[in-house]
Amino acid sequence: MPMPGEILFYMRGLWLLIKGDPAHTRYLDFTERGLARSFWALAFSFPFMVASELVSLSVLVPRTIPVGAREIFRSALVQGLGWMGPLVVLGLVCMVSGMPRSFLKIVVATNWMSLPINIFAALAILLIATGLQPLGSILLLVFQAVVLAAFLVEIRIVYLLMNEKALPTAAAIIASAITALLITDIGTRYIMGG
Repeated sequence: MPMPGEILFYMRGLWLLIKGDPAHTRYLDFTERGLARSFWALAFSFPFMVASELVSLSVLVPRTIPVGAREIFRSALVQGLGWMGPLVVLGLVCMVSGMPRSFLKIVVATNWMSLPINIFAALAILLIATGLQPLGSILLLVFQAVVLAAFLVEIRIVYLLMNEKALPTAAAIIASAITALLITDIGTRYIMGG
C-alpha cells in the first residue's frame, strides 16, 4: 500500500506532467507495478466517492432518499462502474489507435489525479450540505470550477500521453465522457430505486 510520502511523490509527477515537464517520468511509475499501485487511488477515494454521492442524493436533491445498506451498496457499485467504465473505453480507443502503451500511462496518471479531486469534492459536498450561507453558495461555485478544471486537465493529460495526437485524444475524451455520463445517469436512477 502506498504511504503518504509515495503518494506525494506521484502528485509531484502529476503536476510536472500537467505542466508538460518531461521530468514527470522520474516521478510517475509507468511500469506494470506502477499501474497496479495506481489503483490504490481508487481504494483511498472510494469512501469519499460513496459518501459524497449519498450526501448529494439524501440532502441536496429535491427527491431525497433514505440512506441504508441498500443505498450504500448501490452507490458503491455505481462508483466502481463509474471508475472502470471510462477506463475500458479509453483502453479500446488506445488499442484502435495503435497506442496501447499510452493506455497504461493514462490509467496511471488519471488514477492518481482522481485522488485529490475526489477528496476535495467530498469535502465540498459535505460543506455545501450544511446549508450555511453564503459559504454553501461560494463552495458550490468553487466546486463547479474545480470540476471544470479537472476535466480540462484530464484532456491535457490524455493529449500529452497520446503523443500529442489530436484525433485519438478527442475520440478518447468524448468516448470516456459519454460513458461516464451514461453510468452516472443510469446509476443515479438505480440508487434512488428506479
